[in-house]
Amino acid sequence: MNNVFDFSRFGQYFLYDMRRAKNNYLVSLLVMGLMPIAIFIIFQFFSLITGNGVTELPDEVKICAVCIAIFAVMLGAGTKIYGAITEKRAGSDYLMLPASTLEKWLSMVLVICLVLPVVLLVLLLASDGVMSLLFPNAYGNRILDMDFARGMIDGFSGEEGFYFNLPGIMFLNWCESLLIFTLGAVCFKKAKVAKTLLCLIAFSMVTSPLMILTFGSTHLGTSDIQAWFSDPDRAVSTINWTLSIIYTVVLGGLLAGLYCRLRTLKH
Repeated sequence: MNNVFDFSRFGQYFLYDMRRAKNNYLVSLLVMGLMPIAIFIIFQFFSLITGNGVTELPDEVKICAVCIAIFAVMLGAGTKIYGAITEKRAGSDYLMLPASTLEKWLSMVLVICLVLPVVLLVLLLASDGVMSLLFPNAYGNRILDMDFARGMIDGFSGEEGFYFNLPGIMFLNWCESLLIFTLGAVCFKKAKVAKTLLCLIAFSMVTSPLMILTFGSTHLGTSDIQAWFSDPDRAVSTINWTLSIIYTVVLGGLLAGLYCRLRTLKH
């Protein structure tokens, strides 16, 4: 049997990892996924007690509810699902599981970066669609449909031919944020989210002056920038290459850091 990676063993461990994620985070994920329903009830409650009657829920409120749900999952999912492995008893049990470090790492990445966003998106789509169907006047139109997504993309489109792949950027941002807080969850023993946030603040304080010094030394005027982005194909190519390099470096570093932490985990 291969000690590094075995498909049968990985499949069994991945199913176990899914069950653990369900036991540790399903209730919280359901609450976040039903946020459109919760925000509708809260909004109508305050509308009724203030004497305004039943009023249509503004689109901005619905968008804020979705953003809150996504942000809460980004902050707490990694800690809730995998944070216990830094504890002595749970960590010892985790180390004794019949799977290699590579298999545990790959399963963790799949759960965090693929399973969570799919389940959360399905819950948000379902709750948003049900509320729009049951209360078409009070809730209004759906915000998580294809027209809304296309409208967001068009909002980042300038001249004809310029296309900004917002869904792809949002997914990569999702992976980046969740991997950061998952790495913090398996590195810190207490106050995992708070310490991770402090590390991010410290990192920003160090890198921001360096970026200012680096880009401040380049003499690019407004006319240079306008000339650069006057060609849509050139602008798209520049943005795509820049974002590709940034996300490759950042995500690669986070994945490597997560693997190294699992590799060196001891109790």
